[in-house]
Amino acid sequence: MNKVHKIVVLLAAGAVLPLVVSCASFRAGMYLLSIDDNNGDVILQNVPNVRAFLEGVLLDHEQYALTAYSRNTVAFQIKRTKLLFHSYYTITNDSGEYHTLSFYGTSMTFHSQGAWALDTDSDRTSYELFVAGDNKWDVKAIYVERRIDTRETVQNILRKMDEGNTYYYKDHVKNLPGMDNCNTALWETLVEEPARIPP
Repeated sequence: MNKVHKIVVLLAAGAVLPLVVSCASFRAGMYLLSIDDNNGDVILQNVPNVRAFLEGVLLDHEQYALTAYSRNTVAFQIKRTKLLFHSYYTITNDSGEYHTLSFYGTSMTFHSQGAWALDTDSDRTSYELFVAGDNKWDVKAIYVERRIDTRETVQNILRKMDEGNTYYYKDHVKNLPGMDNCNTALWETLVEEPARIPP
């Protein structure tokens, strides 16, 4: 490589590097803004705790109730679209203590490692405001004909965790094998209780 080429390469690298860094910083900032004050690395590190919690729910499944919700992706979203909405569970015990649970990508990209997360800031905030009568996240209960079967649903979530599916932002549109997003992960794990046959 001659001297002129080296100078061109160095100038190009000098121009591109700040853009790459700023894009990465922007994505990281968007993650913190729209998902949680903890980043995707922290969510990944917490997966063993999520599994332990779910295994505890499975053992005492009769003491827990699951409900499912969808909402806007961010609070300042003007209108829900086919691409921009998010789904999550609430898991509530007999004492009224609850947790939120949903499947997230661990970086603000179209594809990333996926992880189930408990009590992200955006899920808890949207749900708490909804319960308090402030629905700026456009939270909607996902209709089920009967109650959600806690045991079967949690078993399905643990199975999904074992599969280690990759997060794909548009999976609810394209439904690619081995991939999920918050919506498909919920749809594919939710099980309703069987219909009761009258005596």
